[in-house]
Amino acid sequence: MRRFIAIAVGRFHILSMPILDNPNWFAASPLTRPNQEKDLSQDYREALANPDSILIPLWRGDPLVVDGRAGFLSVAARDAFPKDAPTAFLGYSNGRAHFAVDASGISDTPESAPFAEIGEYVSLRAAAGNLDRYDLAIIGHARWLFEWRRKNRFCANCGSPVRFDKSGAKSVCNTCETAHFPRTEPVAIVLVLHGDACLLGRGANFPPGFMSALAGFVEAAETPEEAAKREIFEEAGVRLSDIQYQFSQPWPFPASLMMGFFATAEERALVLDTTEIVEARWFEHGQISAMLDGETTDIFLPPPFTIAHQLLRRWIERR
Repeated sequence: MRRFIAIAVGRFHILSMPILDNPNWFAASPLTRPNQEKDLSQDYREALANPDSILIPLWRGDPLVVDGRAGFLSVAARDAFPKDAPTAFLGYSNGRAHFAVDASGISDTPESAPFAEIGEYVSLRAAAGNLDRYDLAIIGHARWLFEWRRKNRFCANCGSPVRFDKSGAKSVCNTCETAHFPRTEPVAIVLVLHGDACLLGRGANFPPGFMSALAGFVEAAETPEEAAKREIFEEAGVRLSDIQYQFSQPWPFPASLMMGFFATAEERALVLDTTEIVEARWFEHGQISAMLDGETTDIFLPPPFTIAHQLLRRWIERR
C-alpha cells in the first residue's frame, strides 16, 4: 500500500461538551456531528480534500485495528476503496473531520479487505474492551449508519430505491422525495433491587454462568418506565416500584438505545418465563462488589463497555 498513507492511531481527544454523569463507553463520542437538515455536499467535499481529515475502515461493521488501537487512516486512504464504497461523514473533533468507509462489499473475507496487511479487522464486541472509549463511540456510530444503509435501500413510503446523503445519515426517495433517517430501537434495562441484593438473569442466548440485568424493548405508545415494569414482570414475575432512570447508551448491535434504570422489587419471589430467561437469582451487594473487583467465581458479569456493568458499578459505588 502506498507509503504516504499515514496511520493516525492513539489520537488525543478533547471533549468540548463532556457527558459528566454518563460512564458508558459508546456514549463518549467526541465528535460534533454535521447538521443532517442541511445540504452537506460542500462540507463533504472540503473535508474529504483536507489532508488533516482521517477515516476508519469497517468490514461488516468490524473496525480495522492496528497494534491494538483503532486503525484511523489518513483520508488519502479513501483512494484505495472503490468510488461507490459507502462512506459516512461522521463529524469533527478538534477541527479534524472524521469519516468511515465500508469495506464489506470489496472482499468476501476481512483478510483480503484493504489495509488488512497492516492490521486486522476485529469483531467490535471483541475489540470493545481494549479500544479507546472515544474511538469506540466513533466506530459504533459508523457501524450503526452502515447497518441502517444496508437494510434501508428502498423507500418505506412508496417502495422505490433511495439515494443516500453525503453524511450517510439521511436518504431521499428517488420517486416521492420522502426523507428518511436512521431509526433507534429503545430498550429499558433494569437493575432490580431488593434490600441489599440485586436481581440478575441469564438469557437463552447467553453462555453458561453469564448473568446480566434484565431488559426488553419499549413497545409502541409505551414509556421506558412502563416497559421496565412490563418486561420484568413478564420475564421474572417481579412487580416493580420506584423506577429511577440512571443513564443511557447507544448500542450498535444493531441499533438500540439502552436506557438504564434502578427499580425496587416488591418481593424476591421469582416466576421465570423460561423461553426468555433460563435462570435468575438474587446476588448480595458483597458478592457483586467482589466480582467487580476481579474475584474469580463461576459467575461472569457483563464487561465494562456494557450498560449492565455500569449499572452494577454505580449501585456498588453508591452503597
